Amino acid sequence: MNMAVSETLVSLGDLVRLAFPPGTPLPPAPYRDRPVTWIVMAGAGVTPEAGDIVLCGTNPTPAELEAWAERGVAGIVLLSGSPVSHSAGLPVILIPADASFRDIQQSALELIVNRQSYLMERGTLIYQNLTRYAVEGGGLDAMARSMFELTGKTIVLQDKRLKPLAQVITPSLSQVWPEALAALSKLPDDLRDRRQAAAGSWRVQALPGGLTRLVCPIVAKGMARGYLSIVGSAGELDTLDQLVVEHGAAACALEMAKAKAVSEAEKRAHGDFIDAALTGALPPDEFARWAQRIGFDAEPPHAALVWRWAGAETDKEVPSLRRLETIVHQSVTQQGVNALVRSRGEVLVFCAVSSIARPEAALALANAIHTAAADEYPQHELYGGIGRPAAELTNWKDSYRQASQALSMAERLNEHTPLYFGDLSVYRLLFQLEGNPELEAFCHETLGPLLTYEGGGDLVETLEAFFDRLGNLSQTAEKLFIHRNSLLYRMERISQLTGLDLSNPDTRLAVHLALKVCKMLRRNKLQ
Repeated sequence: MNMAVSETLVSLGDLVRLAFPPGTPLPPAPYRDRPVTWIVMAGAGVTPEAGDIVLCGTNPTPAELEAWAERGVAGIVLLSGSPVSHSAGLPVILIPADASFRDIQQSALELIVNRQSYLMERGTLIYQNLTRYAVEGGGLDAMARSMFELTGKTIVLQDKRLKPLAQVITPSLSQVWPEALAALSKLPDDLRDRRQAAAGSWRVQALPGGLTRLVCPIVAKGMARGYLSIVGSAGELDTLDQLVVEHGAAACALEMAKAKAVSEAEKRAHGDFIDAALTGALPPDEFARWAQRIGFDAEPPHAALVWRWAGAETDKEVPSLRRLETIVHQSVTQQGVNALVRSRGEVLVFCAVSSIARPEAALALANAIHTAAADEYPQHELYGGIGRPAAELTNWKDSYRQASQALSMAERLNEHTPLYFGDLSVYRLLFQLEGNPELEAFCHETLGPLLTYEGGGDLVETLEAFFDRLGNLSQTAEKLFIHRNSLLYRMERISQLTGLDLSNPDTRLAVHLALKVCKMLRRNKLQ
């Protein structure tokens, strides 16, 4: 179906939805497609013709109903509460008791006589009413609620990645909504390209379970930035729904543009604050006033987190820094933490924590960011580092320095999970010696035979597991997924190749350190 509203005669269903008071019950399904050619007020001297709608201030007589039905009258309209007469083939439409017949007649005639003009005017009114929520700060939730009240159908607003931003679900769909929502993640073919989608308008898409949706791209700057859907049973969606989805999408574009502008302004303010904190450009009392101006609580301790894609400087296929920043912001929102985010060649976060002890909130946020990035980009590695909590704003730069060191170690060690500076133990010392030839000499002296032996990689892995499990043979075999006897054979082979006596505490310390040096310098450089 194309974007233009159909030019056919007005149907009875469309007339009720567009020209009658909101909430007027629709006629039974078999009558909704009846064409309507005119609307008249019942009374002396009035003879309704085929296709007419008759407004009845009083209850018609059986004889009148029979005569109207024979002439092909499209339907009759009565005030709610009237004793309703029934006539075969003549639908009865009940309007609120305080409704005005004159207003209904005028509105209906405008629709019948100049349908296209009426629909344009109605669409403009819908747009104006919805944009009012944007001006008043109601946001997408209020706009979705307004569209739900107008259409009586399920409303879903999704972002460009098809994640729901706002939704109002009719009770009839509540039981099947998880399955229906999953189906909304698949767009019609001609809407999948966001730039191409921006050139069109709403589409009809069949959904599982006998449902249908009208889906319209939310367009800003020549690109689809999201999608508005109205969902109902097959055959239930009508012209009013078409007007709402088209003009509602335009109103949502305005709201999303406004929200984005506010978000960008907040990001700049937060970024400037972080930069000032890292350079120590202002005294503490001025920092406190600045934090208050941007609405940020800087009183609790904060821990720094730093993130960078692997290969960001050389690999053109690596996701953008902006996308990483979005993932971080989404994770901050989902975790419900107080945090500031700054993009500066890497993504830097300062996360509020409960104390200067182990920063559990920051570690949980780090794991959430890493998981979200891995789920979205499983083929790309993300490295992260976390600094120790800083009790004062003047110490934020120390936490950032520690987080940067942890990030550097994660990259060098190819560590797939974010590293906390406080957990790095001996690596912090080893990195201070990086570049010293004694490190490489020590590694060759201790592990040399394993580094040059064919198949030595398995033996080095065995030693790493052995120390990781504190020398417990059963746990080491379990970690390596090998039989205990196979482990004993490997340990014996290590002893034969190196002459190492792992029962000697000094030897064990030396081997453990050599393994860490080997990992830090990367084993392939030592071979």
